[in-house]
Amino acid sequence: MTVRSCTTIICPLALAMVALVAVPARAADAIWRFDPAHSQISFSVMHQKFSNALGRVPIKSGNFRFDMDDWSTAQVDVVIDLASVDLGNAQLDEAARSAALLNSKRWPTARYRSRSVERIDASNGVIHGTLDFHGVSQPLDVAFKLNHVGTDPYLFKRKIGFSATASIERAAFGMNRYADVVGAQIKLRIEVEGIQMRDARTREGNDEPEK
Repeated sequence: MTVRSCTTIICPLALAMVALVAVPARAADAIWRFDPAHSQISFSVMHQKFSNALGRVPIKSGNFRFDMDDWSTAQVDVVIDLASVDLGNAQLDEAARSAALLNSKRWPTARYRSRSVERIDASNGVIHGTLDFHGVSQPLDVAFKLNHVGTDPYLFKRKIGFSATASIERAAFGMNRYADVVGAQIKLRIEVEGIQMRDARTREGNDEPEK
């Protein structure tokens, strides 16, 4: 029997195996669904120059894609429930939902979708996206901070958390009424916890949580 030399079979095979080990495959982007109990959007708007009225609106649906190794692939698509706006007072809630302001009977929801995500440093970034609000679509940048990624010890699920801020000019969305009462700018503060879903390659378009 002829013994073949190392250079013809054994060495190339060994080198190929080393190469496979040395270059790990890129992980699939993780898709996360919003944890409704720990995700909320709060806002403030000046009232007659006396004080800032505070309120919040719940996230109705949506999910986001975020890969820790490549922020440029991140995406978000979220629907906000304007019909459930809460300012802590029934009279104010009714006024906010009225046709003169949010007109939530005609536009019960708003929607925000990302176009791109810019990484600033190890924990901060900016989402460049589009907000569909009050019948108008306008670009909106959202500055965010990545707080933590880990396992929730109570849910036994992998989670991720962010804090974010943004500002909306009311006039840009056709909300011009009561300029002497309601401030021109609405400031947003957003707190988000996401629960990781199954592999993005097999769970695309399905928001069933990972089991």
